[in-house]
Amino acid sequence: MSAIALLAQANGEEAAEEDTGHFLDRWLDNVTAPEAGDRVVDWLTTGIEWAFLIAIFLVPALILFGGVMGRRYGLAAGGLVGIVVMWWYRFRPEQIVDSGTHPYLIDGERTECRDALVDAEGEFLECTSGVVAQARQNTVLDNWQIPVGDWVEQTVFWVDNNMKATLEVIEWPFRTLLNVIVDEWLLQMSWLTVCLGVFLLGWLIRNFQVGFLAFIGLLICGVLGEAYWRETALTIGFIGVAVLLCVMVGIPLGVLCGRVDGAWKVVRPVLDAMQVVHSFVYMLPFIFFFGVGFVSATMVTMTFALPPLIRLTNLGIRQVPEDVVEASRAYGAPEWRVLTDVQLPLARPAIMTGLNQTLLLAISMLGIAAIMGAGGLGRLLFQAISNLDIAQAGSGGLAFFLVAVVLDRLSQPEASDSGNLLSRITNAWRNRRTPERLLVEAESAEAASKDPEPPVPDEAFETVSGPERGAVIATTIGAAVTLVALLLPWNVNSGLVSAFARSTDVDLRLVECSGEWFEEQSLNPLAEGSTELVCAGDLTYISQSYNGVSASGGSWIGIFIGVMAAVALLAGLNTLFRPGQGSRWMSAHGAAVFSIGTLVVAVAYLLARPPDIVEELGIYSKGAGVYLAVVGALIASAGAALWIWRAPMTARRPLPANIGWGRLLGVSFCVVLLVMGGYAGWSFDTRAESVIDDELRAELDQIAAEGEEAASAARAAEAAAVQAEADGDEQLAEDHRREKNRQLGIEGVKAADIAAKIAQAKRTGDVIHDGFESEGAGLGIWVLIAGIAALVMVVPAIGLTGIDESLRYRWSALVGGAGIGISVLALSWVLTIVRVADENFVSGVGSVFVLTAGFTMFATSRGTLAEFERNKIYGDIPANAQ
Repeated sequence: MSAIALLAQANGEEAAEEDTGHFLDRWLDNVTAPEAGDRVVDWLTTGIEWAFLIAIFLVPALILFGGVMGRRYGLAAGGLVGIVVMWWYRFRPEQIVDSGTHPYLIDGERTECRDALVDAEGEFLECTSGVVAQARQNTVLDNWQIPVGDWVEQTVFWVDNNMKATLEVIEWPFRTLLNVIVDEWLLQMSWLTVCLGVFLLGWLIRNFQVGFLAFIGLLICGVLGEAYWRETALTIGFIGVAVLLCVMVGIPLGVLCGRVDGAWKVVRPVLDAMQVVHSFVYMLPFIFFFGVGFVSATMVTMTFALPPLIRLTNLGIRQVPEDVVEASRAYGAPEWRVLTDVQLPLARPAIMTGLNQTLLLAISMLGIAAIMGAGGLGRLLFQAISNLDIAQAGSGGLAFFLVAVVLDRLSQPEASDSGNLLSRITNAWRNRRTPERLLVEAESAEAASKDPEPPVPDEAFETVSGPERGAVIATTIGAAVTLVALLLPWNVNSGLVSAFARSTDVDLRLVECSGEWFEEQSLNPLAEGSTELVCAGDLTYISQSYNGVSASGGSWIGIFIGVMAAVALLAGLNTLFRPGQGSRWMSAHGAAVFSIGTLVVAVAYLLARPPDIVEELGIYSKGAGVYLAVVGALIASAGAALWIWRAPMTARRPLPANIGWGRLLGVSFCVVLLVMGGYAGWSFDTRAESVIDDELRAELDQIAAEGEEAASAARAAEAAAVQAEADGDEQLAEDHRREKNRQLGIEGVKAADIAAKIAQAKRTGDVIHDGFESEGAGLGIWVLIAGIAALVMVVPAIGLTGIDESLRYRWSALVGGAGIGISVLALSWVLTIVRVADENFVSGVGSVFVLTAGFTMFATSRGTLAEFERNKIYGDIPANAQ
């Protein structure tokens, strides 16, 4: 069992020995002793105190000296006064004002004095207000308290007592919209309907890519579980209602401010207050008036998120060129036509940017909404933090992130696609009082998109030559063979990955009985209560096989192999009939990346080991489909490698002439991550049949036997009691029934003991298989080999063997193929287990490490591959070209 696996199943007990823990942790503890740090802090504290003491006397001294030298005696007098004040403040004996009225003995008489002046030991000095002494102490604040809190409390109570109807009117739109949008629509819809609706919405208002990514994001939120999907729907509805109300209020108010200067002068300080005052300050009145829950949380969210929309709408209206507005008025357009046909269309970029910033700020308030009692993903995270539930925090955090990304991408203006979510939320916070700065980038991007492109000469992509054609055909044939292999048997009689996750996949043979099936009790009267079916004749086992896409066959591994092979096939066909056209992945490097990825996944599946119990049965075998898939992937990879070396590809822009040390470091880190992923757990099994070892099984059998003895004794006592009653001996019958109850109690205790031991084994006895050990599938070995191969291939890909662009491009494609194969293998492992897993069997974090490493490898090559396209052949230059 690996070290990380042992850490994963630790029960939280701290080791008492000083030499325990990881060697790196022990080394850091030795070189960073806390005692040395404390001494450094003491030195720094003393030095800062002396520096401050010197500074408070040096500054007025310099003022005095400068005033005397410059004959500015007023300035010199100020410096002298400053020195005297500082000397008095620093070295005058400490005097303390004892605030409040207390009795003191003055000249032997008991006198009550308010704000007496006492020394450091509390001895009475003088009965005085001590204003001078109070000025040096916080006690002066006790005599000058301004009851702001009391005023607010009085206002809140007055509003609650006298404006109930007004509060109901304010609450009505919030409650109604939440009921309609959240309760009646989103929560009543199928999760797939919501995902498809978001996909269509993203496609209509943005583009297909944004819609598809939004669909995938919400799809992942759904497969996390029904509880997570419900909270996801609540979050989407909550954000939607808050933003909808912000639009209903913010855009009209922003238009009013943009057209009426007086309105802007009134609204602007209110907006400043709404954004400067923290939401914790004004959330309490909302809770007091409207209670905890979605309504008050929506109001607080709206209050915080509304100002950017008003500000940017006002700014957009004001930035409309005045000559355009005057021209429309000169042609007789009424004011409402000036607004709807001129100002609003021209202000649309600013309004859309304000809408996006409002949405981002509303997302950032989900945590506050959870504290206010609202549901949604924020509540899940709040619960996870309160209960230290790491699993819930991880799943809830992923869903929270995905929902935030989806909503952000759907609301972005077309010219603002750059930047990740974190940077965009940070910009929204940073510029919430000056949102007009956010328009600079959007306006420059929009202007760049409108610049007319110069005319270019007639062009056409270079056709496929003879040597290249052979490589393209080989790639296409190999990909087609791989696709055909998915229809053939991959597993026979048992699952491979599915056998780890589902007990029924250990033996998938069909059983036929030559006779009839009977319940065991009918054949064996001693088998009390048994309903197990037994065959009265001979049993016959019929072999079963499963193809590459069935749940017990290749499952998601086969599905992803099919997808990658299909991309390679389409790339070959596209190049044969439409060279250079379509997506950049429909080219030589696209075929190389996905062919090599197919080969990595297919070979790993071929070499993977089934569970030990499957091997013990001796009935499992791999079908012909796996071998054919490996052959097809080999042909496609060899053809794609030959194709990419023969394809006429050129970079649109020159690649950097320097060596890409960053890529080498990134791929090296990925290899380290693959090692970590190999040693980490790939599967965590807490099923009862897995965690009960031979020793525990013997103990449970002993307890069960004792329970059965007690049950037999209880039955015997009951029979004896019935016989005693028949004989007329009531006392003896009562004694037998008392003994029966005692034996039944023993039986119950034994049953509870069995349940407790099984539960304890499930909690502490996880069966963890990492990626290297022989008890698991052993996929960590093959992904590590692929990672090392990628590390070797990245050397020429970064220009270490030469800065030839074509050479770097070709090797980058091979590195990208290895990376995509590693990441797809880890992802398909997770999804295959999710598809069929028994309860209490989950995939491990090792597969996540491998997935991250593979994707990072692919990402290091993606930038280089994106620069290359097929060579073009140009005709005559147009006459109007400049």
